[in-house]
Amino acid sequence: MKNIIALSPMYTEDSNNLKKASLNSSYELSRFNAKWSVPEEFRQDVIAVYGEDIYAEIVAEQCDLTLTKPDDNWLSKISEEFTKRKISYGKLKDFVHDENIFIKCSDFKTFKAGVYQKVLDIKGFDSLDPQITIFTSEVVEWELEVRCFVLNNEIKTYSSYWRNDGFDTNSLSKTEQKDLFEFFNRFITQYAETLPKAIVLDFGIIKGKGWALIEANPAWCSGLYACDAEKVIEVIVKSCIKNYNLKT
Repeated sequence: MKNIIALSPMYTEDSNNLKKASLNSSYELSRFNAKWSVPEEFRQDVIAVYGEDIYAEIVAEQCDLTLTKPDDNWLSKISEEFTKRKISYGKLKDFVHDENIFIKCSDFKTFKAGVYQKVLDIKGFDSLDPQITIFTSEVVEWELEVRCFVLNNEIKTYSSYWRNDGFDTNSLSKTEQKDLFEFFNRFITQYAETLPKAIVLDFGIIKGKGWALIEANPAWCSGLYACDAEKVIEVIVKSCIKNYNLKT
């Protein structure tokens, strides 16, 4: 039996880097075709998937995979000790009168996340289902944002991706690295039981407030930035659970 990770047919820098990294691993990364369909003869061998969230869910159904991710409302349950900002979760219709807030759809990317002066300013608002669930948070200024691929409560690889209003994947300073790991250790000690064992956690520095949790994302669809692709593969594999006995 092979250990295949199904890759989206969409070629990206991340998927290309993962493909190269797989040459030094026990996993085979395969793009099957542009129709998002894994041939029957390979489905038993597919143990994980990586790509756009909708693609991943389609392949997971074909190949009997369970894709692990946090509960939709997970972020809203985290103490402000770690978020450093007030976060709310609910249906879109319940926030239509809010102003000057950050808004993000909790499931698929139905609309672009960002800061909105008014909820009604969301592009295509009139066509949105008022029952979709969203997160809102007070607006803060992020000085630094860092992506961490986490497995068994340990950061396996990490990369900055935003610094002072610009894309930046340069290395953290020694102080930043030390402070990140100290903050992560305090956070994971308290919240490990609420998360899958393989997950992506984003942390950052809020101006005037210090280190904070940004959000959690599934490893099977998260961007790598400058993370070590070989280490990322292992996190991706562990974020997908193969259900061997679902079919007879």
